[in-house]
Amino acid sequence: MAQSSGRAGTGEPKERFDSPTFRGARGSFAYTAGKDVTGYYFDFRQPGAKQPVEGRRQLDYFVGSGSAARSYILNTGGFLYEAPVAYYRKSESWNFAPGVEIFNYPYLTRPIRPGCFLCHASRIQRISGTENAYASPPFLEGGVGCERCHGPGSDHLASGKPMVNPAKLPTMERDSICEQCHLSGEIRIAKPGKEDQPLPAGDRLMSLLTVFVRAGSPSELRVTSHVENLAQSECKRRSGEKLWCGTCHDPHTVPAASEKAAYYRDKCLSCHQTSSCTASQSSRQANNDSCIACHMPRNPTADIEHVVFTDHSIRRRPSRAPTPSATADLVPYFGGEPAARDLGLAYAIIGSREGNPTYTERAFRLLQQAAANSTADAQALAYLAQFYRDRKDDMRALTAYEQAWRMDSTQAPVAAALGAYRMQRGDYAGAIRFWDQALAINPALVLVRANLAEALLRTGKPDEARAALQKALEFNPAFQPPQDLVERLGR
Repeated sequence: MAQSSGRAGTGEPKERFDSPTFRGARGSFAYTAGKDVTGYYFDFRQPGAKQPVEGRRQLDYFVGSGSAARSYILNTGGFLYEAPVAYYRKSESWNFAPGVEIFNYPYLTRPIRPGCFLCHASRIQRISGTENAYASPPFLEGGVGCERCHGPGSDHLASGKPMVNPAKLPTMERDSICEQCHLSGEIRIAKPGKEDQPLPAGDRLMSLLTVFVRAGSPSELRVTSHVENLAQSECKRRSGEKLWCGTCHDPHTVPAASEKAAYYRDKCLSCHQTSSCTASQSSRQANNDSCIACHMPRNPTADIEHVVFTDHSIRRRPSRAPTPSATADLVPYFGGEPAARDLGLAYAIIGSREGNPTYTERAFRLLQQAAANSTADAQALAYLAQFYRDRKDDMRALTAYEQAWRMDSTQAPVAAALGAYRMQRGDYAGAIRFWDQALAINPALVLVRANLAEALLRTGKPDEARAALQKALEFNPAFQPPQDLVERLGR
């Protein structure tokens, strides 16, 4: 945890920056990571194209301990984005970052929001009013610091108040320490006004957010699904509150590779007996008498390719968990009745991510209910507005967008939509004003930049239009609409 972020090239274990070029199955671009006098970088190029697109971007920071993989961060004028390349420890090679392999162009516009840093860095320096702008450096302490689990040291120094000891907290507060980063669920929905807030040590995670899972379905193995998988295990169900992450893991030290089998075997034998093992003597010797080799194997994760993680469901006879139903109800992991706003957002986000019409329809009804009950915040209203817009109900969509903007003027998608409505009315000055605001929140909205250029042209500002298009192509060199518009300007 203490090594989960930092400046590129400074983390342990060290990455290789001499790996060969790679290309995706669908991608027409080739990528290479390297190092020169300016620092660490990756190149992209489009072999065989008539007018090849190519470029280089610096890799400024890394995120991830490197035990399985490490992602990288691009810094564009203080706005941070995830690099489309990542380093994978097992193969000691570079490949696409998670989720990027579906794109056939260099995906340079995935914003690094504060939530991305909360489990990887400490003392984050976000610039308010933006989606992903940070001071330099973006975090003052690489990795997860002591105060994340033990509370502020300043309180201890000022009053002598004891530091938090997670092992001595009540069960839910104790488990929340680990759950804040190791409980992914299907989706996590922050409570209104508590987006991107760190969990104070000793508080319950459910005070900040609602974690939703699919009802009646075992969780797939994901990179941050350890809590869910452990809850499915017979060990946890029989042990109840006694068994928690700290039973087997010491957060302050990691056993050496040569000692892991014996270390974790001793943990298992604190509850089980050697005589309970039915494996043959030869099998046990082959696995170095390791309990986890049989009962907690390392399996591929469902959310990230090229990565395997330990399966914490502790199966008696290991097997792949069935895929959760795509139409199952979403329910809170901690139980209770969720607010219409929270559940509506959960269905909306997963429905959009999966192209799931069952979920999007549920989301629409729930967000309508939240709006009718005056419990919808700006985020909920923005999703509701988009649903109205998809249904060609522009009057209700515009009303919802305007209400969302009055509540929170830091949502770039809302500003982008309001600009589009102004453009449709022929109000080019109004469109430009909203699109400028959207780009101040996140400058990588390339479609907004293309639309902005069109509005600037219609108001007699070709030089400003050309600058907007050039900036769009910096963020997405393969994006065709700005290229076409640049050609028009050239004529």
